[in-house]
Amino acid sequence: MGAMVTCPACGAGDLDVRTFESMMVLRPNLALFSLACPHCAATVSAIQPIPSSLREEVQFAAIELGAGMGAHEGNL
Repeated sequence: MGAMVTCPACGAGDLDVRTFESMMVLRPNLALFSLACPHCAATVSAIQPIPSSLREEVQFAAIELGAGMGAHEGNL
């Protein structure tokens, strides 16, 4: 599983999705990453497997989000 993507604007192939600006989890192991190219400042979006170094953090955030949403149901 590679975490590297290529910038379509300048062709730089050394962009690491772990430097993302935003991430949308699509499946437990797949996400849409958006990041800025450090070479040309273009915004790059890529659907990539979630790097193993981020999986535990993503799972924790999902649990926290779920718990927070359930805690407010009675107040609606």
